[in-house]
Amino acid sequence: MKHLVNGSLKQAIQDLLVAADDEKLMEFLNELQPFDIATLLVEFEEPDQLKILRLSDPDIAAETLEHLDYDEQYRLLDHSPDNVTRDLLARMSDDAVADLVMAIHPRQAQEILRRVPKEDLAGIKQLMTYPPDSAGGIMSLDYIAVREDWSVNRVINHFRKVGGKATVTSYVYVVDQQGRLAGVTSLKEVLLSDPDTLVSDIMYTKIVSVPADTHQEEAAKLLSHYDFVALPVTDNSGRLVGVIAVDDILDVIEEEDTEDIHRLGGSLPLDEPYMSSSLFDLIRKRIGWLLVLFVGQGFTGNIMKNYEGMLAQIVALTFFIPLLTDTGGNSGSQASTLVIRAMALGEVTLKDLGRILWKELRIGATLGLVMGTVGFIFSWVVGGSQAVALTVAITLVVVLVVSSTIGAVLPLIGGCFGVDPAVFSAPLITTIVDTTGLIIYFAVASKILRLG
Repeated sequence: MKHLVNGSLKQAIQDLLVAADDEKLMEFLNELQPFDIATLLVEFEEPDQLKILRLSDPDIAAETLEHLDYDEQYRLLDHSPDNVTRDLLARMSDDAVADLVMAIHPRQAQEILRRVPKEDLAGIKQLMTYPPDSAGGIMSLDYIAVREDWSVNRVINHFRKVGGKATVTSYVYVVDQQGRLAGVTSLKEVLLSDPDTLVSDIMYTKIVSVPADTHQEEAAKLLSHYDFVALPVTDNSGRLVGVIAVDDILDVIEEEDTEDIHRLGGSLPLDEPYMSSSLFDLIRKRIGWLLVLFVGQGFTGNIMKNYEGMLAQIVALTFFIPLLTDTGGNSGSQASTLVIRAMALGEVTLKDLGRILWKELRIGATLGLVMGTVGFIFSWVVGGSQAVALTVAITLVVVLVVSSTIGAVLPLIGGCFGVDPAVFSAPLITTIVDTTGLIIYFAVASKILRLG
């Protein structure tokens, strides 16, 4: 249905472009959301794209650009008349311009910075000093800051002057003479207070803030834990340097979750959407892990080779190898997935290692007893040997205990050494458990069947 709606919108715009009815096209565009215009814009040729931007309300056009890829943003800004480009850059948020400048070629970045209003240049250059994935890298400079000795009436007058460009208007941040964050109050509290009331009388001093060098994922967790719509960002001296809005955090959550999902699938995160990524990029992101896992599986082959004499004596042992390795790999993947997600949500940390280990030992043992019983019956029926069935059953118990603990513990240990827990995903855990499971299987078989 959405595609039909977008198709009809595109057709309506196309008809107005062909009719050269700029007035009606302007009215039509101003009824659309910036995201909708951005979605439709990529379906037109460049001359029509530039005309659509020019006829849109300037604020809507600026926000529309922010929804496009950086290369598209630069192309449209560079090909627009100079006065239009300057106006759009003045209306775009400082953090959006900073992101654009850092994402494009340095020569292109210089062209953009040359057209940025002088009053915005210092703030944009400040944002460019922070790592892109830090709190400082995603914060906005468009917020309302006042002094604690101001009256409510002065705050309202100040808001009327600067509030038009502010991205965060729900909160009014209070700073001292040195610019350090001293408190926060809500716009609602300001409007409901007597005009002569001082800000210091209505501000809240138990402030939750985040240092500018904090990783964006930690900032996202903090904002979600407290259910704020914005989070103040401070420097090492406690001075207020910016604000992270909830819409910025939604982008962060999507970005971080996408990276984790890519790693869980055994691939490096993509820098661009799948359909925009080149064949070379997709191969480059995936080949590394395939080679690592290939080498890992090579150890499995060596174990099989070392025990080929045992397999030759009792061929039935071979039948149950896929069953054992797959069951162990699945159990390890279950445990690692649950722990990785719990880590992402801040539910568990390295200090919980002992509790997690004890819990997974019990879970693995219980699963092992259930699966071992099923495995004993299945292998006895299929293999016809009670000794082989017992070997399979005992192996299942041990493998499920080991795989559950390995799957749960490795992400925590990896996180301790600064390795993204998502690296310990299903493919890697499965490879490790495959090797471990075969060693256990043949060790159990050599004891029960007196082989080796």
